[in-house]
Amino acid sequence: MSRIVRPETPTSSTRYRLARAIARWIAGRDLAASLTSVTARVHDADSGWMGFTGGPNDRDAGEIQRQYTDALEAWRKNPLAKRIVDTVTDYCLGDGLVPTAPGTIGRFLDTWWKHPKNNMPLRLAELSDELCRSGDLFLTLHRNPADGLSYLRPVPKDRITRIETRDNDWETEIAYYEVQEAGEPRRWLAPAHPAAEEAEAIMVHYATNRVVGALMGESDLGTMIPWLLRYSRMLEDRLRLHWAARAFLWIVTVPANRVREKQEQYRSAPDAGTVIIKDESEQWDAVNPDLKGFDAQFDLRAVRQMIDAGAGLPPHWRGEPYNVSLATSRSMDRAAARHLRRRQLYLRFVVVDLAHIAYTRAWQLGKVRANPNRDAIVAETADIDRQDNQELATASRDIAQALQILSAQMPGRSDTLRRLVLRLVMRFAGEPLDEPVLDTILQELDENPEPLAPAIEEEEPDA
Repeated sequence: MSRIVRPETPTSSTRYRLARAIARWIAGRDLAASLTSVTARVHDADSGWMGFTGGPNDRDAGEIQRQYTDALEAWRKNPLAKRIVDTVTDYCLGDGLVPTAPGTIGRFLDTWWKHPKNNMPLRLAELSDELCRSGDLFLTLHRNPADGLSYLRPVPKDRITRIETRDNDWETEIAYYEVQEAGEPRRWLAPAHPAAEEAEAIMVHYATNRVVGALMGESDLGTMIPWLLRYSRMLEDRLRLHWAARAFLWIVTVPANRVREKQEQYRSAPDAGTVIIKDESEQWDAVNPDLKGFDAQFDLRAVRQMIDAGAGLPPHWRGEPYNVSLATSRSMDRAAARHLRRRQLYLRFVVVDLAHIAYTRAWQLGKVRANPNRDAIVAETADIDRQDNQELATASRDIAQALQILSAQMPGRSDTLRRLVLRLVMRFAGEPLDEPVLDTILQELDENPEPLAPAIEEEEPDA
């Protein structure tokens, strides 16, 4: 079989080689610029950013920086990413999350929480957003020697280059290294460090989505970022196609002997609103691009489902009611509520831990007298799903009635059964009791029996 070789003219060959050289130069320049920007951020000798040193299962410095930057960029520019982060914060914080405690501890925490340099009621939402975006919170506590109050300041995740742990316990963090604009990284002591009591400022670290063997957490948006990018590109492509859909062509069908005549007549397209008089031999047809918009909705929905799966939030929470009934939505809400409840419990731990550390550092200076007591600090959380309250109340009522019928069938009195009844009723109500509290309630019932209700006197009939 012979192969046809088309001769290449000198002009076309020169243009082709020139175009290819320019394309290679542009591609090489962009690639070199992108590689330079990455390596400049992760090179150990660079003063702007240093490679992170962490646990055996931590990502390398480039991956950590890339995920942090991508999550921040997605939160700033992608409405879906912004809404996911806002939803987590709105549901987990609710009306607020405030640490309280009795006595001296409570008065100190109230002053520390509302201090103008802390302003925690407003700052807590920002910290929750950052924890969702980056997966880590690095907070510094700067102690005022005059009154013992600690002022909280967050540090961006990408400035931490190393986390130092104990030699025999990698989960106990004792120091953090923050890169500086010039010179060596600054070393912050953790509360677990032996010299933290004398330090003017310390750093605390909280992480979510952290795998075993890693010191850094991971962003909630990490698994969704590729699908958010795909969805954005698909929408951009659809917008371009719909822009092209406004363009159309006229196909004019005429007899063969009039083709040349009509070509000259309609060499310029008629203006909009022009009236054209034609006979039956001339037929006009408008041709528009076929976008297959109905078929595209299934692909777009599939990508959105991947995003929803990564977020753990049902689609109707972002305003997509497609094929969602009331029963289906309630079932989806329960799974989302469990997911958000787990994050809410961690945020409560963060608040209580920060309050305990702030009070302990004031106590170490002798500014407060009461000994630090972590168990005395509580933080009440809002209900994730208020529908649960009605269901818990119904369940508690039903189990109480069933146990009352059971107790009536017993021939005598049983303290064990009475304890079991109280425990089950409170468990179904969503407020399980500890053994000390349960013992106190039963003891008070025995010591203070309920008085008999007064008999109702019957009125004498009128004579």
